[in-house]
Amino acid sequence: MQTTHSITKLFVLAMLCLVSFHLNAEPATEKIGEVVFTRGAVSAKSISGEIRVLGKKAPIHQGDVITSGPKSFAVLSMIDGSRFSIRPDSVFSFENYSLKENEESAVMRLFKGGLRAVSGLISKRNPDAFKLNTTVATIGIRGTDFDARLCETDCAIDQKKYKEKRQTLADDAIAKIAFMKGDVYTLYTGGAKIKLEPGSALFEGDTVETAEGSFAVIVFKDEGRVTLKENSQFKIEELNYSPDKPEENSAVLRLIKGGMRALTGFIGKKNKDAYKVKTPTATIGIRGTGYDLLWSGPCSAGAQVCGLSGSVWQGSIFAKNDAGEFDLLENQAFQIRFIDEPASIIDVPPVLDIPRPDEVDINFEDLFAEEEDDDVPSGLYVNTREGKVYIERDGEFIEMVPGEGGFVSTDGTLFVKLERPKAFQENDPYLQTINEEFETLFELLDETVIEQNEFECIVQ
Repeated sequence: MQTTHSITKLFVLAMLCLVSFHLNAEPATEKIGEVVFTRGAVSAKSISGEIRVLGKKAPIHQGDVITSGPKSFAVLSMIDGSRFSIRPDSVFSFENYSLKENEESAVMRLFKGGLRAVSGLISKRNPDAFKLNTTVATIGIRGTDFDARLCETDCAIDQKKYKEKRQTLADDAIAKIAFMKGDVYTLYTGGAKIKLEPGSALFEGDTVETAEGSFAVIVFKDEGRVTLKENSQFKIEELNYSPDKPEENSAVLRLIKGGMRALTGFIGKKNKDAYKVKTPTATIGIRGTGYDLLWSGPCSAGAQVCGLSGSVWQGSIFAKNDAGEFDLLENQAFQIRFIDEPASIIDVPPVLDIPRPDEVDINFEDLFAEEEDDDVPSGLYVNTREGKVYIERDGEFIEMVPGEGGFVSTDGTLFVKLERPKAFQENDPYLQTINEEFETLFELLDETVIEQNEFECIVQ
């Protein structure tokens, strides 16, 4: 009986696939975008009432209502370069979308579910033209990247799931971003980057990169701290910390490029030999607590500003390379140009225009505290990823910057800014698909995939 039922479902879906090719081949006017990727059952209903099953490269037209089924999602690319990632069980429409000069408009409506939007040329020409209407409020943008979700009981279920996952990750974290300015990333093999934010967890093996005009303060579980200057790369090669077993603690860090200001924590205080910072021309050990390092690049091709330089502002450190081991005392500055060259004392310390990590006000207990349970009432949740986003209801506005969220209850009685998005917003894998290589995302659905030319069906 089960086999017959499965064959029947397979036949119906196969027919839908064939019908979709026929419908997609029919000419249509006012094309405003196309499908980049779909997985599962995703359809579009036109103004005339025609329903099309959407596959790759299927056109999106003015007035289309997009519907995604359970465990189904889609990514759309619009004529102005905007992108939309539509999550499962969502209904979303394009009410008015125009790139015509002086008539720019991107007005959408979310009836159900959720989406993520990265805006394009329309919002750059006229930020007031980009709006997402919902049953409880209107969302506008002054930037480029946000997501929104209309929640019933589904978000509370996701909140519990993602919160447990996030807490597990937090328990495994060896450091966190305590404070930052600008753009800060974690680098992965192959060049992939994940953008970080205040509170982001870091793990053994992570490489942190700061962009132009940016800096970050990293706090480790042993209460050590590092401030990274702009255009820097810093790797946490090893960090083991157990308060009850100081003899087993260790910290091996690497300054790949740029500069850092460091304040050692309990690892360095309890077992100084277990703390090391590797650089291209020397390995730095400690006899004290506070120091600066700046790597200016290799001394080749007649470079004058090059090599490793640094200074000690608290305690003492030592530098070790092929030329030997050199003690560097408090208030001393030094330079090491080559790996086989001894450290030389210099008069002027390197300039690192970033705060000393001990001068940044950080509540360590709050940073590493276990998250408390919180409710997820029904309503509209918005998460700002880049730029500025506002929510408007009955003439009232809430403006949000990156890292902030907003909430409007279904009945409109609660209209508040969230200092941090909910776990279900931050960890939603369907919304991460917006900038991914989509052919690698089969793991989002634990189903059998049938590929037919450029259309893909899911057999459930």
